Amino acid sequence: MPLSTDAPTLDLRLHLGCGLVHRPGWVNLDRYQTAAADVQAGALLLPFADGAAVEIAACQLVEHLGYVGTLYALSEWARVLAPGGRLCVETPDRGATLRAAADEAGREQALPWLFGAAGRGQGHRYLFGAAELCGLLEQAGLSVLQVRRLCPTPYRPILQIEACRAGDTPASHFRRALRRRLLLDGLLDPADAPPYLSILETVVERAAAALGDSGTGHETLLQLFSLAARYSPRLAAGLLRALPDPAAWPAQALERAGRLLHELEREGWTARLACRWRTRTKFPGAVEAAWAGLEREISLYLAARLYPGRGLEAARAAFEAATAAPSPEDRSLALFCRPALADLARRLAARGVRAFAQGDLAAAARALEAAQGYDPGAHWPRWNLARLYLAQDRSLDALGQYEALQEGLPAGLRPALEREMDAVTGRTGGRDALAVPLAGLEGLL
Repeated sequence: MPLSTDAPTLDLRLHLGCGLVHRPGWVNLDRYQTAAADVQAGALLLPFADGAAVEIAACQLVEHLGYVGTLYALSEWARVLAPGGRLCVETPDRGATLRAAADEAGREQALPWLFGAAGRGQGHRYLFGAAELCGLLEQAGLSVLQVRRLCPTPYRPILQIEACRAGDTPASHFRRALRRRLLLDGLLDPADAPPYLSILETVVERAAAALGDSGTGHETLLQLFSLAARYSPRLAAGLLRALPDPAAWPAQALERAGRLLHELEREGWTARLACRWRTRTKFPGAVEAAWAGLEREISLYLAARLYPGRGLEAARAAFEAATAAPSPEDRSLALFCRPALADLARRLAARGVRAFAQGDLAAAARALEAAQGYDPGAHWPRWNLARLYLAQDRSLDALGQYEALQEGLPAGLRPALEREMDAVTGRTGGRDALAVPLAGLEGLL
């Protein structure tokens, strides 16, 4: 019969990533069907209730999950552990394993311990040191009890750490629930080394801190909603679903926030944010101030939508007018954040350079100008835009781009910039040679 996971079991002990090892008296889990597994399940989303287990063992597992996977797995294991429940983690000891692999006499024996095996799910994605893994355990709300270094064979050193679930707070409970929700909603896939993990973790930590400082209430809800909605409606919806003790929050405010999220999703909210940033005036050297200004606009707009009739109608109308016509590039963003905008800018700059090289100057200008709008501090699209304007005989526009390039330019590129500016202003010759695209800035060094 299948194992029931609906309710806590007082003596439940979980053996995660069991592989071919069956522990009697334990529930053995593995993501693959094996003869030893009682339950087929991944280690990051366990099919058990909060506080269901008194003990969890994860032997030779975290090295297969990678750094991000381990961060989220530990949070999930802390969720499933009962208060005071024990966790034992065993993994190859990074420092000792590297030293063993460097020993020529035993290298052949040590390398599989370093990299893993070639079989399904047997490769090692990341090896941990003791301090690093202890830090992740504590971040997940677990208290480290003991660290052991074992060496059953000379070339297979093991790091063994025992921990227990520490006392719960609303903030720690929320942190675990929100990380689980990010996985359930598909906002994060640890197996793909998500490029915007730092952004998602910033939201998790800032939201947990706000919840811990302020507790439940209208103002805290608005703060949490505004924090997450400025990245994506899906992230905000996940945050609302992860709130601890929903009955303690103002029911009318929660309902209003839920309705607004559906409206924002339907209206293409993330694309509208990208549109506003791309078209917003951003002066050289004042990009951070422009970003801070945009965040204030977003907060005012969301407050105007959540609480109409409070004197924010003008701010709402101005924001809606400025975000009325998102471009296809704006619509390609799933998460609105600076790293995602910079990635989009790089792709557009590459497209613009290719069009420039092919002689399609109009298409090149559109792509490069959009790239500059998304990431105004990037030098490659701006430098190419300056050269494109020269090819279009727009000397003043080109000179404006060159002058803007001086802000934050690496010292090694300054001589090349001065040579090109001298050519544009007529102090030296060679201007015609500049009306070609730059594949990269490395060639200018």
